[in-house]
Amino acid sequence: MIALQLRFPAGRYHATPWGRHVNEAALAWPPEPLRILRALIACHHRKADRALFSRQSLAELIEALAAELPYYKLPEAIHAHTRHYMPAPAKTTLIFDAFARFDPEDPLVVGWPQLALNQEQHSHFEHLAVRLGYLGRAESWVEATVIEWDGQNANARPQESGTRSADQGTTTHSPDLNRVSLYAPLSPEQYREARSHLIQEERDRRRTGWTKKSKPTDKAIENDMKDFLATLPERLADALAVETSNLQAVGWSDPPAVHRALYSAPELRTAWLGVRRNRVTHEQSNPTVARFVLAGRPRPRVEDTLRIAEIMRLAAMARFGWESSTGRRRPKAPGVISGYGPDGKPLRGDNHAHAFWLPEDADNDGELEHVIVYASGGFNSECRRRLDQITRLWIGDRDSDDDDETAKSANTEWRLALEGFGSPKDFAAASPLLGQSAKWVSVTPYLLPWHTKKNFRWTDQLAREIVERGLPELAEPARDLDSIIIKGRERRPIHFHRFRSRRGLTQPDTLGRFVQLTFKEEISGPLALGYACHFGLGLLRPVE
Repeated sequence: MIALQLRFPAGRYHATPWGRHVNEAALAWPPEPLRILRALIACHHRKADRALFSRQSLAELIEALAAELPYYKLPEAIHAHTRHYMPAPAKTTLIFDAFARFDPEDPLVVGWPQLALNQEQHSHFEHLAVRLGYLGRAESWVEATVIEWDGQNANARPQESGTRSADQGTTTHSPDLNRVSLYAPLSPEQYREARSHLIQEERDRRRTGWTKKSKPTDKAIENDMKDFLATLPERLADALAVETSNLQAVGWSDPPAVHRALYSAPELRTAWLGVRRNRVTHEQSNPTVARFVLAGRPRPRVEDTLRIAEIMRLAAMARFGWESSTGRRRPKAPGVISGYGPDGKPLRGDNHAHAFWLPEDADNDGELEHVIVYASGGFNSECRRRLDQITRLWIGDRDSDDDDETAKSANTEWRLALEGFGSPKDFAAASPLLGQSAKWVSVTPYLLPWHTKKNFRWTDQLAREIVERGLPELAEPARDLDSIIIKGRERRPIHFHRFRSRRGLTQPDTLGRFVQLTFKEEISGPLALGYACHFGLGLLRPVE
């Protein structure tokens, strides 16, 4: 069957049900069919290529999707919430923010068993899916793709006559499932009938409401019903797109183009069954790793690791702010974040205990979808609080070889969500960079940290770094690799961004190389060596 696969990078789904106040902490789960279609309609009007897909094409696609109730494959989830007060000087009201929390690696699938789309409709569906930025509230970041699904692992299905399973023809109801009522669109035929009936009913009501002396004309009644008729457009797609405020202004208790469909679905649990966000309860056991999810389209490429690392550090520094001293701007951030000591000079004697900013391509698709911040010195409560406040990264459309660093016309922005704090072993199962092995291979080019001399070649510099880091000896000489493969493409160091944006830095090596290291014993990641290693250059991954 044709299905929509939804991945939520932050592992959260926020959606307040129709007619409910946000402070009730209620959650519309599963994502309602109505909400999905409204998201596709909004995406068409805001992001679609109008030269390729018309409003008529959208109307036909929506009518095809509305013709039947979808099935779901839902991830294991809990009903969670946060509480916070509105900031002064506004009224400091206590706000409840409810959401479903689940493993971000476990996709949610919505499928239409009998759906048949022609080629244009299928292309339109795919066109809208890849442009969908969120579903529900704006915090529910989503990445959507159209797939073929056999429906075998569906765990939420529509019920017939309240209890009858739509696909199995049985009246049984599993005790592990919960009956929920979801808002679903009427079919095109049902909407046409309902619209005709509602308009005639409202016309009769208003005619009898006028006094006998006034003797209203049909034109006067139609003018009086103008706002009402605006909530009942002729096409179903237009009716589903009517703003909620307009519906409520006319007095609709429920949207007129929808009905309530009874579903059998897994109950939202109150105990976490998947990956939980790591928490630190004692100041003396400060975590050394903060892992973030990076979302947005298009995602940055692995070749832009250095640029993303630099703006990630700037975003963290901005949370602490700057101060002016002797005419120079200095960061207020502690050394573990800024890399600078109290004297304003770069830290040299901390044995690289300050933060490494390491963008990561965990699924090997050639695009960065995580950022790891690692500091062997650990992050105290203030650092954790500031890091948790980073919600976006943005970068100007700049030429990497342009010395003036002047932003051009466009900017690219990505959303960022903290996945959790912990130690490398807490994330090793999900993050290749934090794994353990004796053999390691380059992910980004290794650049020499010192100038080359007659008896101080790249192998000598690498050996010196290994000793200074306290790493085990190499079991065999380091290998120099000509290239690495990223998403089926051969990439050389020249394909990577290799130059820091900060002016005045001495860079001994501008070319770089890929290396393979084999130690005498296993070590744990992350492992980054050489020039700009704190910004993702010289990054290596374990090899089994």
